[in-house]
Amino acid sequence: IGVVFQSSALDQMLTVRDNLRSRAALYGITGEAFSRRLAELAGLLSFNDLLDRTVGRLSGGQRRRIDVARALLHSPDVLILDEPTTGLDPQTRQHLWDVVNDLRRKTGMTVFLTTHYMEEAADADYIVILDAGEIAAEGTPLELKNRYAGDYLTVYGVKELPDFGYPVEHIRDAIRINLPDTGAATALILSHPELFRDYEVTKGKMDDVFLSVTGKDLTGGDD
Repeated sequence: IGVVFQSSALDQMLTVRDNLRSRAALYGITGEAFSRRLAELAGLLSFNDLLDRTVGRLSGGQRRRIDVARALLHSPDVLILDEPTTGLDPQTRQHLWDVVNDLRRKTGMTVFLTTHYMEEAADADYIVILDAGEIAAEGTPLELKNRYAGDYLTVYGVKELPDFGYPVEHIRDAIRINLPDTGAATALILSHPELFRDYEVTKGKMDDVFLSVTGKDLTGGDD
């Protein structure tokens, strides 16, 4: 098992190389074996230029890359990520997920993720939503969206629509109709083809699921 904690577990006074060397030694990875593994991870996570810099001089994004490398030193079968992208810029966040997903595909590594970023949870194979320490809902992203979030039918190029009995939102040059499911969207489109010439149907988001399940927004406040 490899773990990336929410707070960095690195020694701020040691260099990146020495941090990883001391950790690798706990797994019996020393000498040439360590040098090879370090080169692999430095290339994978793009930190060759940081190896001889002390961790205390790294930015948050750089430090997070080293945290991930530390967890991957022994090629774990299971990787636990506790809020791994909190505070990271979009580019660093995307790079981190590209690396993790590439490892999943190549090695079959299982990843457990805790996150408040629902767009990250939406990419998981299976999701468990916790509320006050209890399991409030679980399933695949599609199952949860079908169960707890409606669909959106967005119509472009119109200013008004008849009252179909569903909530609507005016967004820029379009009107978005909030519907219970895809079937309701299909029924509207087939019943009023003259109105729906330029449109799209989209699933609700994981944010909608979280709000529906917990009654709270993602800042922890009640709806």
